[in-house]
Amino acid sequence: MIKANSIPSQDPSPAVQAPLRMVDERMELLQQVLSSRTFAKSVRLTRFLEFICLRTIEGNSRELNEQQIGIHVFARSPAYSASDDSIVRTQARLLRQRLEEFFEHECPACPVVISIPKGGYVPVFEPRSNTSKVPVYSGGASTRTDDPQVSRSVLESGDADTRHGRRRKYGAIVAGAAVVLLGLLGAYFWFSNRSQGPSEALWSSIFNSGRSVVIVPSDDALVLFEELTQRAVPLDEYLSGSYLEKSTLPHAGTAPLTSDWFAAHQYTSSADLNLAMRLSRLPEAGKVKVEARNARVLRIDDLKSNNVILIGGIGANPWIGLFSDRLNFDVNYDWKSSEGYVLNKHPAKGEASIYKDAISADGTRRSYGVLAYLPGIEDNGQAVLFEGTGMAGTEAAADFPFNPISFRSFAQQIGATSGKMPYFEALIETTSIAGNAPEARLVGYRLIKP
Repeated sequence: MIKANSIPSQDPSPAVQAPLRMVDERMELLQQVLSSRTFAKSVRLTRFLEFICLRTIEGNSRELNEQQIGIHVFARSPAYSASDDSIVRTQARLLRQRLEEFFEHECPACPVVISIPKGGYVPVFEPRSNTSKVPVYSGGASTRTDDPQVSRSVLESGDADTRHGRRRKYGAIVAGAAVVLLGLLGAYFWFSNRSQGPSEALWSSIFNSGRSVVIVPSDDALVLFEELTQRAVPLDEYLSGSYLEKSTLPHAGTAPLTSDWFAAHQYTSSADLNLAMRLSRLPEAGKVKVEARNARVLRIDDLKSNNVILIGGIGANPWIGLFSDRLNFDVNYDWKSSEGYVLNKHPAKGEASIYKDAISADGTRRSYGVLAYLPGIEDNGQAVLFEGTGMAGTEAAADFPFNPISFRSFAQQIGATSGKMPYFEALIETTSIAGNAPEARLVGYRLIKP
């Protein structure tokens, strides 16, 4: 799987031996990880990890950016847009999780671990950080008595040990009880503080015990249709299927794309599915029934009787349109110019009236996402919307509530408390330079009245 560079037969100098040993150790560790059970069934992640580790070991880590990984690992064309195709970011999340799983369960005693810090794709080989343990007295510990001085000292201390043995025993019991009590108190306060976090307040509001939750990912077959016909599909046409009858569909190569083909194919992005899985695995989600449902088979009654999470912009998920009147930040897409944008209906001081996807002269790509938490249809239940001007924007909106620092700061601004999350919408800008991992920032927000 891994081809090592040939090494000259003559013995290297001591100055060269150390770097070579380091390379060999990293190569051996990489080979161990790639041949493990954890990675056995994942060809993509294996290829991903092998590529970035070899480039790093060879001293070419500067070449590791999203664009290059997409081209060399996932067979994307050199002209592909990393901001619109999230495969590298999605697989990087899975790779980080798989590495943690390997070093925690399959190789817990490995002295060196591989990690991929967030915000980039350069792997780090670092010593395992061991948790310090409290020393425990062991009555059966042996002491060498080869030295007469040591033997005499040990024998002379025997009477004192006998006199004070019972006292030490009781002291150990008391100390042990104190440690247990402190541990229980620590666990209590940890769980108490966790339940009071701002993101947990949001999840507890949507995953409440009174209602089931329906997660609705985007319909990528609809996106393909809109790209080919260069027109948006409103919700009523989407539900009835009449949009397929009104359009003259182009050919894909020599084969015509028919309405039957679009009706029979239901696609969604891997990023949306990963977000749906991420949400369903939240501790709060374990309290209620959670199901994912295709946007095409959803009905209005489903939104009235359940709490709902909608993923994607209005072009990819027409159900978003039911909430547009209640939102200030209106995410849209111009299919003729192939540009996503956010209309700011009532700009505050310092805000623009419109935010468009753009590529700057220095290669910086900008996209926008909106995270909204608001009442459900006809004020039945709750709804969370993850919208974006493109895939990168939707991902930025999806990552926002999972970022403890950014979301905590935002929650303080909107007056969220430990037990209550006000309705809100937040506009997020994400930027990516030269294919590197994107950075996100909060542009503006609004509170939504119930």
